[in-house]
Amino acid sequence: TVGATSQPTSPAIATATDTPTSPPLPPMPIPKATPLPPTLSAVQPARAASPSPSAVSVSSTPTVQVMATGGDIIIAAATPSSVASLGAITFSAVTQDGRTLEGDTFVGKITEIHALFTYQNMVDGVSWERRWYLDGRQMAKTSDVWDKGSTGTFHLTLSAGGSPLSSGRWRLELYVDGNLLQQGEFVIASPTPPPPPTAILLPTPLPSPTAAAIATAAPTGTPTAAVVPVYTIAFSRWDGGKYDLFLARTDGSGEKFLLQRAAGPSWSPDGRYLIFYGQEGVDRQERDGITYHFEGISNGIISMDLRTWSPDPSTIVLRQHVREATARWAAWSPRGDMVAYDARRGGPDWRIYFLGTANNQQYQVEIPGEQADWSPDGNYLVYRSGRENRQGIWVSNRDDSSRVQITAEGSDAFPRWSPDGRKIAFHRDSGQNVDIYIMNADGSLVRRLTDAPGPDTLPAWTPDGRIVFRSARSGSWGIYIMNADSSGQRLIIPNADPGPDWAFGRMDVR
Repeated sequence: TVGATSQPTSPAIATATDTPTSPPLPPMPIPKATPLPPTLSAVQPARAASPSPSAVSVSSTPTVQVMATGGDIIIAAATPSSVASLGAITFSAVTQDGRTLEGDTFVGKITEIHALFTYQNMVDGVSWERRWYLDGRQMAKTSDVWDKGSTGTFHLTLSAGGSPLSSGRWRLELYVDGNLLQQGEFVIASPTPPPPPTAILLPTPLPSPTAAAIATAAPTGTPTAAVVPVYTIAFSRWDGGKYDLFLARTDGSGEKFLLQRAAGPSWSPDGRYLIFYGQEGVDRQERDGITYHFEGISNGIISMDLRTWSPDPSTIVLRQHVREATARWAAWSPRGDMVAYDARRGGPDWRIYFLGTANNQQYQVEIPGEQADWSPDGNYLVYRSGRENRQGIWVSNRDDSSRVQITAEGSDAFPRWSPDGRKIAFHRDSGQNVDIYIMNADGSLVRRLTDAPGPDTLPAWTPDGRIVFRSARSGSWGIYIMNADSSGQRLIIPNADPGPDWAFGRMDVR
């Protein structure tokens, strides 16, 4: 079977931002791990436990199952039931000292809440919403387009950036197409009762510096820490001989291995695909002493349908876009219509190339440079170049018909555009150390953000404007996160070596 399967449990994200939907990938033979099973049937998602009676009707298009026998591709459509339903929500909690608690009442300093629910007959493309309440007051609200398939299990995380969540009665409400389908409640109880009143009334203590940066003042009473969004990082890790591709959350939790011999990943705008550079041998994936072969895949620019990923490589769908042994990374345009990558084709100089996602067309545009990133509107690229014998960071429009140099420091590298388009983060070697800097998009107001021993490099922005980066400040490589004003620097993922050529270590966050 080589068809679409139900996606594994989604990475837990307390809040998320809407992203445009990328164009569909063109029909073509789909490389699959071999051998195929002896009998052929469409893959059906595992049935979830009996859901809550709550349900809503949703109009839908048929769900497509892809099957193969030999070299023939067969597309079969099966119309799902028109009634979507969500199962009862179960909660668990993580305490500040790392303990996991089960139930619906949690006593102590709780830093994370995990919510788990099953779903049936959901339709990709339908709108859905999560709302978190504390003692009847809305604390967070997130709207998304459903893209997790018809049936499965979903996992949400609520956190306050490492600070304890406020005590009280919490409620999670889940809406589909504006209709409340499911809700659940839990209680966070204070470890000790409040002190009795005294003759001298002391002022309410101020929150910690970390909490202050994210505090949302309640109308009355003690300030309450706001929910800090948790996003998902796609990154590679060098093991001394090859790159391996991983996902992890921006709070450091939920690390998941994806593929061997893959680096420099980028998300599609709708989050369904990762595009990356596949090293030589990426067509052969080893698991538990078994080698799985992806026929027709070789080193170059490759995309993976994340809905097909599972620990069993025979379910994974890969697509080859470009065979290019000298590529290192890929960057999907926010518009979804183009992918940029750099390579050395027959010469010593790096050049930036483009491919289209609609029909895999190759563009004739070549920009002399490397390490490119798209502007949020997809109209411009920022990149490192020595074009016109002037080394630094440059900005061009997507067809390179106009261009401007915005820095003139030869060591400036790995520029990344902020989500609002106003700032660019990059690294600079001052002669003493490599550090992360930030500047306006026109190159003005350059400011240094890091000053730790050891190199800091490869910045990447989170959708809410924080910066993820790699650092060897502790003596070994790890992935760190900080605010855009340089505050709150902390390690989130240890053991994250970018390898001898840092360009392979490009990361992407959504």
